[in-house]
Amino acid sequence: MPTIPTVIPLIVAGVVLGSLLVSEKRKISKKKLLGVSLLGGLLNAANALIVYMLFPPPTTFSRFAGGNFGGGAFAGGTFTGSSTFQFRGAAGATSETSFIALSFITGLLVVIVVVGSALAYVRYKTPKSEEEPEESEKEEQEDLEETENEH
Repeated sequence: MPTIPTVIPLIVAGVVLGSLLVSEKRKISKKKLLGVSLLGGLLNAANALIVYMLFPPPTTFSRFAGGNFGGGAFAGGTFTGSSTFQFRGAAGATSETSFIALSFITGLLVVIVVVGSALAYVRYKTPKSEEEPEESEKEEQEDLEETENEH
């Protein structure tokens, strides 16, 4: 069974973050973020469909070693036989629809988490804006104004 792809949503998130870094206003609206994450989810679902078609999960019946075809017997009121066959299917998402749905959800969430965490980091870790002078600069300006007023 192929694993759920995450490359496409990461590329979409990278493109969005790159465009935000180039722009002077480093903000994105909620509608645009939702639209971009939906795009990432849809592209990831399409990628998952292609992967599922190229590499379908193996669904075979196999026999365990050491089993017997004759069945079991009752000895002393208990059954001594064992089940010799087991269905060995794919682990995780076993159907095409669930695999594609999980890929869509994964793509949606990856873009939201990556872009959201990057925007939160930029918002809370950026220094004060250049428009507000530092406190030392404010003190210097006040000192200059006082000296000018004295003369």
